[in-house]
Amino acid sequence: MGKLSDFNQGQTENREHKTSPTEEDIMAKYNQYKDLSSDQLSQELFREASRQKQNGTFNFSQLSSMVDSLKGSLPDEQYQNMKRLLDSLK
Repeated sequence: MGKLSDFNQGQTENREHKTSPTEEDIMAKYNQYKDLSSDQLSQELFREASRQKQNGTFNFSQLSSMVDSLKGSLPDEQYQNMKRLLDSLK
């Protein structure tokens, strides 16, 4: 299974060219994670956040801004759930 950080700062796995993810890249990641339960997705999120913190690449401010930008696109319950998850990553 790939890592959530494959899209770290909007970049694909091709670190040499550092391009923005294509629609195909996004669909591949979607297909990779679509069948995971909420608990499995949360575990993957915490695992990846821990790895990024160890590497010094975790950017809470950037992640928080991204979640805030989704507010108008999500039902309030989903947005609040994302905020709770985000707060648990501090």
